[in-house]
Amino acid sequence: MSISGVGSRNTYIYNTRTGKLSSKDGQNDAFVNYFNGDSKGDEEDVLNGYDRSRKADIKKYLEMMPQIERDLFSDPAKEEYEITTEIIDAVTTTVQVDGGNILKRYDAGFFTHIDPSLLFHKAGPFLTHEHKDYDTSDNSVNIAVGDVFDLGNGCRLRVGEDQVYGEGAGHKNEENDERLTALAWGLGALIHFAEGQWSSVMFEMRDGGRGDILGGTTPMLLELLRQLGVDTDREFILNGTKCEVRNGKIHEVGDKWGVARSVRDEAIRKYEEEMSRPLSERK
Repeated sequence: MSISGVGSRNTYIYNTRTGKLSSKDGQNDAFVNYFNGDSKGDEEDVLNGYDRSRKADIKKYLEMMPQIERDLFSDPAKEEYEITTEIIDAVTTTVQVDGGNILKRYDAGFFTHIDPSLLFHKAGPFLTHEHKDYDTSDNSVNIAVGDVFDLGNGCRLRVGEDQVYGEGAGHKNEENDERLTALAWGLGALIHFAEGQWSSVMFEMRDGGRGDILGGTTPMLLELLRQLGVDTDREFILNGTKCEVRNGKIHEVGDKWGVARSVRDEAIRKYEEEMSRPLSERK
């Protein structure tokens, strides 16, 4: 058998009478022996963390799916079924029986490689220095260092090197001043998010502490994006990142975790390295 990794796809034969797997070609297979309990897995250099996870996925499928799909494994004239597993990426795997319902699992184990303090770390300078007006062809825009946004009430936002400044406060209108401060923080957080440095949860924070200012900064950010031409009712691209609005919140398209992309990707890389280690090294 080949060593399991991202992209691996394997099909086995499952016997409902014996509760065991066999290889589709009838050949001896280390994973089959491991699944059936004929080996502990740590004797084989070809078995790794992905295989340990795959074994658990199949067992979970066999336990759950008959409760969901009542006809599964119920044909009295049939006792052998094909089980196909696929490793989509380091944290996403699927199990399927006879081409039917797919059980997709997202493994949150990579979170063990994240230092929680990194989720709220100081992001540093903004990365986007090239302004780009709204592009109708892909619903995209760049907000860059040096951009200035006139809010039309004597106030404006200016994107500095590492934060957004609210200018024009102090006109004896406390609500406007509070809104300006909140929006400046929110826009800075939005840029850091789009550049992969912060989680979207930071939109609702201010000075690292207060959240839910005037109902939260997200509605104000969405209104600002709409004024720039962005259609926030569908996918849009901000500073190169595909975004969408779900349940009134801005998210990165395809992100299931809500973790800053730079932190998430590094944690998943470390997790993938850990999963690739042979079981023989885990004694």
